[in-house]
Amino acid sequence: MSIQFPLPFEKVSTKKVSEFIKEQLEEAIILKEFMSEDQLPSERELAEIFNASRITVREALAALEAKGLIEKRVGAKGGTFILPATAYAHKRTREEIRRDWNQMQKVFEYRSIVEPESAFLAAERITAGELKLLQSYLEQSLEPDCTREWFRALDVKFHLTIAKASGNPYCEAAVRKIRTRINPALDLMPYDENVRSANCGEHKEILAALEARDKHQSRAVMKRHISFAAEAIYARVVAGD
Repeated sequence: MSIQFPLPFEKVSTKKVSEFIKEQLEEAIILKEFMSEDQLPSERELAEIFNASRITVREALAALEAKGLIEKRVGAKGGTFILPATAYAHKRTREEIRRDWNQMQKVFEYRSIVEPESAFLAAERITAGELKLLQSYLEQSLEPDCTREWFRALDVKFHLTIAKASGNPYCEAAVRKIRTRINPALDLMPYDENVRSANCGEHKEILAALEARDKHQSRAVMKRHISFAAEAIYARVVAGD
């Protein structure tokens, strides 16, 4: 049998090592695994972590600094620090998201498949500890002094915990990638009591369905929740001024 070309092969990537390091650090920052004002390890320590040269690490850090994600400070308390993502998102990402909206729509389509099904699986497999974590994230989101940055971080933690509770590492990895793509858009959303109340109300519904071990309801409320988010992002980032 003859092979029909072209097959869906990918071209060889010429991506530098510094780009791989930058992408991993950027993902951790976007997913808020590093929080605002957290200090990154030194260049020497990062070089050891990534098994790379300090020059390569320095290139990666320079790229992150150019994107407004980190800041290098000098002095006795100097080092490399994480900048608040939500405070600078409007300068960094709004036009990028508008230009790339067709691709973002595909991410939302993918999300509408992956996250509801992850919730469906989680309803059966979630542990008592994971339910307790979700409740804790929800309670912290409702605290009067919850900052915009921490609220966004809690939202990410809530969704990633459900993905992990699915018991399927492929679901978890997929949700991480999805959140890495959409978080910059979510960081552009307004933050006030109405927004916080609406988001927490939807999270309460998701948590209630998971606690009830209701797979179909968990899937349905998650699907509705992420549909609302996609519509809100479009209205704010693309259709808005």
